[in-house]
Parts: sequence; structure tokens; C-alpha cells
Amino acid sequence: LDRIDRCVICHRGMSAPPVPNAPQPLRRHPYVYHHPEEMGCTICHGGQGLATTVSDAHLPGEAWEEPLLPEPLTESQCGRCHIDENLEQTPLLNLGREIIRDLKCSACHEQPITSDAVTPSLAGIGDKVADPAWFRLWLKNPAAVRPGTKMPNFFLSEAERAALVSFLKEFTTYPDDISLGRLPDSYLRNRALERTVIAGRTLFRESPCTSCHRLGGQGGGLATDLDGIGSKVREVWLYAFIENPQSIQPGIEMPRFGFTEEEREAITAYCMVELVDWDGFDPDDLSDLPLDAESEGRDLFYQYNCTGCHELPGIDPTGNRGPDHHGLGGKRLAQIWFGETTVPRTRHDYILEKLRAPRLFGETMRMPQFDLTDEAHLAVANVLLSWRNETLPEAYMRRTADSHPFQASGRFATILNRFSCTKCHTILNSGGDTAPDLTRVGSRLQPDWIPVFLNEPVSRRPLIETRMPDLGLTRDEIRIIMDFFEMLLRDDHISLPEGWRPTGSQRGQRLYTETYGCHGCHSIEGYGGYVGPPLDDVGDRMLPAWIYHWLLDPEGLLPGTAEPRTGMSPDEALAITSYLMRL
Repeated sequence: LDRIDRCVICHRGMSAPPVPNAPQPLRRHPYVYHHPEEMGCTICHGGQGLATTVSDAHLPGEAWEEPLLPEPLTESQCGRCHIDENLEQTPLLNLGREIIRDLKCSACHEQPITSDAVTPSLAGIGDKVADPAWFRLWLKNPAAVRPGTKMPNFFLSEAERAALVSFLKEFTTYPDDISLGRLPDSYLRNRALERTVIAGRTLFRESPCTSCHRLGGQGGGLATDLDGIGSKVREVWLYAFIENPQSIQPGIEMPRFGFTEEEREAITAYCMVELVDWDGFDPDDLSDLPLDAESEGRDLFYQYNCTGCHELPGIDPTGNRGPDHHGLGGKRLAQIWFGETTVPRTRHDYILEKLRAPRLFGETMRMPQFDLTDEAHLAVANVLLSWRNETLPEAYMRRTADSHPFQASGRFATILNRFSCTKCHTILNSGGDTAPDLTRVGSRLQPDWIPVFLNEPVSRRPLIETRMPDLGLTRDEIRIIMDFFEMLLRDDHISLPEGWRPTGSQRGQRLYTETYGCHGCHSIEGYGGYVGPPLDDVGDRMLPAWIYHWLLDPEGLLPGTAEPRTGMSPDEALAITSYLMRL
């Protein structure tokens, strides 16, 4: 690497401390994956390796821009070689990459991490929102209206908010000229009836909508919070959205449920009657702001690069992007504007303060404020510091293999897209991680059990509410899913020894309870622990070959699982499999 590190002249206890538990510089280096004597010091910690004084080695100077990094930021140096690997030893770096991808930072900045996160189209926004006052309050500070939102605060003035509302309220048409139609007469007759609202509330809970949406601070958080939704949107929009979300918001991950007209009416009535928040904003408080600044609003929409996240018909999508982030971690201090601030003149201090207070370095800056914790700021800073335009020897580089996203076809693809299954489930390395991986589901679950579960999803764990919604699948749709699972989502290596037949279950029961203590985590008939799922009917749910391989090597089937590898023999695994298949 063409470096010379003299750090060990002072840090004499790197490998063999002369005094146990000695203070620095005599303390021994803690365990890390790379041996410090082989890897060196400054490649991980920064600092000037050739220096012979503490200040020159550790601190920034007029001729040295690489001071010692604070400990929470040393993971950034791992990212210089481990380009896109999520390592167990770099939790902050991993989190930072996830945040950058989730917040879609590449919408404004050219950077190594790109995102395909779906953000709502604003087509029809002027027809969707019931009252412009809600608009203005949202633009003032989105996180105050909906804590945890991904929409940042742009610090807009009252006049700017009014101009943007004036501009956006003119967009009243939907994609492909779709019309919302009108509310059914039966809904207009019954929407205020108590029985209609109660039916909607019951259906809302049974579906269950809070698998993805939050309500009253409870729920999944995978989709929009529904607090006050009845105060925000027009009734006809909500009814049409429940009927077919993807027709109004193409690409949205909300499933299209098989609700009947009567059920759609009940859910709409429930939302419009009970999910309201008229105290959340005061229309009169904002009524004196001008609403005719459409041209100024268009300019602001472009100025703040709103097109980076939102589509709007007839608006140039190229936007007004921010600085390129390639090489940001090695940017020269002379290229960084600190303004009149007292922020220490280091690259890492600038990045951290920029994340915490984006407008600190100048009132004319456009970067918005995201609602992030201190840990999230450190995580993102680690990633940004890892992006350097320097060439390290290719032998040191570690990259994950390129994975091609899973692409379904035919009728299964139609079902997959309609119900947004990969929002929660992973299939062949593509999709979400909030529900079980389906890559090998055809080798895991009993074919007779799957349709029972799809017809009435229930949690296998008594202390955890099911998050799988009742999608209202038809018999034909379930058959198509079953065929795809059994034919394509299989692993032929998961099989039983040739000629295996279930044996007596007594030996397997003794191994389960006495030898390996499986009941410490799993329960049967109410006896046992609740760390893992109960196994009362595991013989109805799981295929014996999967159980056998799971007992031998759970980590091989599900990396990161809490199930321990006990080291049992294949014969013992077969005996326990025989016992479990009788349940």
C-alpha cells in the first residue's frame, strides 16, 4: 500500500503488553479480523504513520489532512476494500448503506449506492388531498405530521409552501387518464350507519392492515401511517385506491385485495369516520396565504429537485441534483466550504455536522433535514467516508457477486405483482426480509398445508400476531402459486437418505427432550419455550427432508438463524424427524 507506519514506536503493547490492562499507549490491540501487524495501523485508523510526535500522528495539520478517526467512524475504512459486503464486524457501515438505499439519496447525488425505492407519484395529487391546509402543514415539517417518514424537512417559508400548494393543486388527472368515477349509491346511503363502520373496523383488523401500516403508533411501518387518513384524502379517492391501488399509483407495493364492493364500502366508511384528526391542522390559520403563485411553485419544485423522488406529469424528471458523492471521503479540505462555523476543519467533522444540520454551512444550501437518530448519522457518515477516489491493489478488494433480481413470468408474475409478495418475502435473493424466504419453499412446506394457510393466515407463534394479510386469493390463484412453489422454488439437495421410513418415535422423543433439550426453545402442547415456533402440528406443515437437514445444519438453510447447530449425527436427526412427523 506504499505506507510506513511508525505507530508501534509508541504503541509498544500491540501484540504482547508489558503490563496487563495497561493504559495507552501500552494497551494491547483488541481482537479484529485482520492482524494489526500484517495490515498496519493507518489503513484502518487514519493518522500520519510517519510522524514521530503525538500531535503530528493524531491531529490534522496544515500539511496533513488525514487525522486519527474517532472510533465510531473507523468502520468507514473497512468499506474501502469491502466495497458492498455487509460484514458482521461492521454494523454501522451496514446500517448506513441500508439507510442511504432506503432514503433514496441517489435521487439527488451521484453515488456508488443506487436505490429502486418506490416513492409515490404525484399524479392526481390536487384531486387526492381533501384540504390544501393539510398540504401546507405537511410541507412545513413532514416528521411532525408523521414521525418516521422518509420525507425530509426543506425548511420552507410560508410563502414557499403556499406557492408549492398552488402549483400542485392543479394536478388533478391520474395515470393513463384513469377516472375515479363516483361513490356507489349504496355507500352514500350506508356510510354513516354504525353497522357499516363496525364492519369496516372489523375487516380492517382481520385483513390485517396494520401488518404494513401504523395506526396510533402500532403496526408494521412498511407503508404510510394511517392516522388522520380520513382528514387528508377525499372519500372517492380512498374508495378507488382500496379497489385497485396500482391503477392510481403505478408501482406501489400495496396489494390489490379481493374485497367485495360491500367490504370496500365498509373500510372506506371506517377510515372516513374514525381515522380523522381535525385537530392536527387548522385551515383558518393558513387561509391568508396566497394560492395563486403557481409559477413560483413550479420553480421551487425544480429548485429542490422534487422530481428526484416524485413523478409529476409534464415536469422534466432530470431535476436539479446535488454534488457528486464519488470520492467524498477523500475530498481535499480546500474543496470544502466550512463558512463561518467553528466546526473542526476535518473531513469527518464536516460530514457529520452536515448530516445533523444541513444548512449550518450556509443559508443558501438546499440539502433537507432527515429525521434520523445520532446512530443513523454515524452510520451514514461511515459510508460517505468510505467513498474515496484512490486505487488500492485489486488483491485487497472484496465485492459481492452480482445478483440478478428474480423475474417471474406468466400468471404467477401477475399474482406476485398484484399482491406485492416480494415487498416482504425474498425469492432468489430479491425482495424484503420481514417475512420468510420463499426461495426453497417447495422443499420446506407440505403441499396440503400451504392452501390452508393462504386461505386463513395465522401466526405460528402464540405471542406474535400474524403479519400476513388475508389477500382473498381465489382457488385458481392458490393453485398457480402451489404449482410454482412445487416446480421451481425447490432445492433438490434437500432429500432424505434412500429408503428412509418413519421409525418408532420414542427414541426421537428422548433425543428431543433429554439429549438436545429442544423444548427449551420450542413448545409442544403448551410445554416448552417460546423462542422458536411451537411444533404441535409440525408434521402437517413441514416436509421430513427439510426437518432432517435443518436439524443437521440450520445455518446452512437459513444464515443468521438463532437455531444452534448441535452436532447431532445423521442417525439421531432421522430419529427426531420420525418423532416430529408424528405430531
